[in-house]
Amino acid sequence: MKMSIQRLVIFSAVVVALLSTAQLRAADSELSGVFKGNDQPVNLAFVSAHKGTAIASKETIKLVFTEKDHAKDQQTDLKALFGDYGSALIIGIQPDGKVVTCDIAHQALKQKPISSPSSVKMSDFKNEGGQISGKLATDGKQEAFGQTWEVNLIFKTKSP
Repeated sequence: MKMSIQRLVIFSAVVVALLSTAQLRAADSELSGVFKGNDQPVNLAFVSAHKGTAIASKETIKLVFTEKDHAKDQQTDLKALFGDYGSALIIGIQPDGKVVTCDIAHQALKQKPISSPSSVKMSDFKNEGGQISGKLATDGKQEAFGQTWEVNLIFKTKSP
């Protein structure tokens, strides 16, 4: 009897610790909005920020938005481009939030990925307190190679 109570206490402690860790991780990132390819919406559920490659001698931050969890992967942007995490949007920004790269890998697009950095704009950008947040949006539907795509996302994630 004594042994089963100890096991129950240990099991309960492990469950509480795991739930607390999951809640902390979920609190690190928030994502909502629309991502469409050829008028087909997908539910982007995961966002992360990574140190990007410098462009024109300026540091960049790579934002990776995906349908499936990519948190444990070291090469999230590359794998996301090739569909490992479902549909994906990979955005490169400067530290002030200016968009410098945009790669679209939507499952409904025949040609993917599509690169279109001038089509998406950042607003309400903040990079403070270890968090990056903002709004990424196109001005309605965008067309590339006879296909359409559209983005209107609000996000928050841990800074790289």
